[in-house]
Amino acid sequence: MRSVLRNVKRLTLKENNRVTGVIFDLDGTLVDSLGVLTQAFNQGIQIFGLGLITRERLAVFLNQAISPEDMLLEIFPHTFGDRKARQRCMEEAKRAYVKLEKDMPLFPDTLEVLSFLKVKGLKVGIATARVFDIECDLHRLGIAQFIDAVVTGVEVQYRKPAPDGIIECLERLGLSAGESIFVGDSRADIIAGKRAGVSVIAVSTGVADREALIAEEPVIIIDDLTQLVKIIW
Repeated sequence: MRSVLRNVKRLTLKENNRVTGVIFDLDGTLVDSLGVLTQAFNQGIQIFGLGLITRERLAVFLNQAISPEDMLLEIFPHTFGDRKARQRCMEEAKRAYVKLEKDMPLFPDTLEVLSFLKVKGLKVGIATARVFDIECDLHRLGIAQFIDAVVTGVEVQYRKPAPDGIIECLERLGLSAGESIFVGDSRADIIAGKRAGVSVIAVSTGVADREALIAEEPVIIIDDLTQLVKIIW
């Protein structure tokens, strides 16, 4: 991968446009959240006396952008066939998440890369499948000042792998797809970005293994966000 990156001087966009905006996924891309999400999910299902799920199993679902309620239905269909049970579980998981999120870190290079992009005058957005407000998270993590637009899963009709969130983020940023890139860590991210018409860069820090990312054919796969700077600037 490093030898490939040495041969890439600049990412070539459609119609030879330069990159003027970058939209990021959040979890697994900017934020190392899988551990916290697993703990919160497990605290929700524990109140029903059910067994815990592993980080690896949760990652499989997140890689496909399966909603938490659909995860419950697939893993524990007898218990969570009841809608009220699913709602109770999700409420408990959300309460647990709020308590645990203070321990959820940025990836090591996130702050540096976001700061660099803003200094260079690029517009920066986030398109996430999260179904609750993330503004408090962004302020707590110290990155809110670098983000020009945020679109969550509740603000669009269809979540990833549908392109709705990315398209909405482009509109809020005032950018065209041809001058923008989307960076994500899952196969659902890659599919959504390609459907939105943007160039997609996959980062291998999240829920998908390299084989899964390769199968979806992003423009390139990077190992960390510092490599993003090398190929767009």
